[in-house]
Amino acid sequence: VIGGVCKKIGFVVLLQLAVSELLGRQPVKGAAPLLTIFGVVFGGRSWFTDGTKAGFSHVDTPVQYHDNVYVRTFTYLYFHAKYAQLMVFPWTMCWDYSMDALPLLLATWQDLRVLKILTTYLGVVALATWGFGTRSRRVLLGVANVIIPFVPASNLFFVVGTTIGERLLYPCNVGFAMLVSSLGAGSRDAALAAAKARPQQRRAGVGGKAVLGFVVLLVFLCRGSWRVYQWSSRETLFGPDAAAYPRSTKTRHQYGTVLHREGRFDEALTHFRASLAVFPQSALTEYCIAQILIEIGQPDEARKHFENIFAGHGLGFGRFNIYALHVDYGFTLMMLRRYEDAIPTLQQGLSLNEDVPHGLNALGYSFVQLGRHQEAADAFQRGLGYDPANPFLLNNLGVVNMMAGNFDAGAQLIAQAVQLEPQTPSFLYNAQMVQTMVETNRWPTQQFVLELFFNRGN
Repeated sequence: VIGGVCKKIGFVVLLQLAVSELLGRQPVKGAAPLLTIFGVVFGGRSWFTDGTKAGFSHVDTPVQYHDNVYVRTFTYLYFHAKYAQLMVFPWTMCWDYSMDALPLLLATWQDLRVLKILTTYLGVVALATWGFGTRSRRVLLGVANVIIPFVPASNLFFVVGTTIGERLLYPCNVGFAMLVSSLGAGSRDAALAAAKARPQQRRAGVGGKAVLGFVVLLVFLCRGSWRVYQWSSRETLFGPDAAAYPRSTKTRHQYGTVLHREGRFDEALTHFRASLAVFPQSALTEYCIAQILIEIGQPDEARKHFENIFAGHGLGFGRFNIYALHVDYGFTLMMLRRYEDAIPTLQQGLSLNEDVPHGLNALGYSFVQLGRHQEAADAFQRGLGYDPANPFLLNNLGVVNMMAGNFDAGAQLIAQAVQLEPQTPSFLYNAQMVQTMVETNRWPTQQFVLELFFNRGN
């Protein structure tokens, strides 16, 4: 009863017990109290939760938002076939079955996947018929313990907040195990009966089935172990899942983030674009594409994506991360030398979250290009407040100090930058410029160099 109040799967245990009593010697007497309690718990839970609707997003459960009842019905029935396949032969699995991992059956009964639905339900009917025909309580209980726990996940009587949830098969596996044992027991009984008439064939028949069962068990063991290994890292999980479910917008996006983090930009772009092709309204995916375009030096292409994001609904962005969108758009405008446009855009993003060193650096860089050196120095200084050992900010603040005539402070900052990043050519160039000034006591004819950096971690 308590379990039924907490989760839908809890109150069906009462129904399972009731079915068990119905198959017993006193069906009405044993089942009536359980069915009554089941009705009370179900009604009370529905009242407490204000119905059975699931307010999940279109990306998570797209089928419930389709306006055609036939498409919804056939798609939900296809999901039942997928659940059956996962229970009987869990070969290709996925960490998330949201948008288009399993495409909707838009053609309804004309879709070839309807054959899977027919196979699944014919299999259930065949098992039930076998159970009734042989009067096998064990078989009927196995069928009941597969079907009844599955009812809350079926989407037929109330909508649930997941397309496919592999975890929802945990209780159904109990019934499946009962059916497997029934099949084994049936084979054993048949073998024993045949052995009386043909004793020489007994060992061969039983042995062959035992070997087949062992092979199936070995396949399940290997597949299960491999799946556990796949869950050990993001790359080993998302990569195979993206290959198995190439239209899964979330899986393709997540694998793109893994590749992006590893610097495999071309591969990441392939997966992000595939994800965006399935769900074009995903601003977060388009933002990831824009970030890569910034990093590979294509700011104008990145600008197009940012402008498309701002023209849409901004799905994937909220108060906690909207700052990044403005900061990186401002960074893009700065790369395009549109400094007048970049400054207010960067300032808007930094007003939401100032702890973005590459944004503060871009703001200072833009101020320098417009001759507003004091404001540039303030921006670089604020950036160092969040990242004191950042060699790019140290170099740029040093350059601004040199421009303002603060030679000692500027030279010291540039030297710190070189000490932190001795392989960066612009830092070495600026340090040589300072050395030339000291030796010649004259301002060099060349310009000091400012440096940019981009940190997608922000």
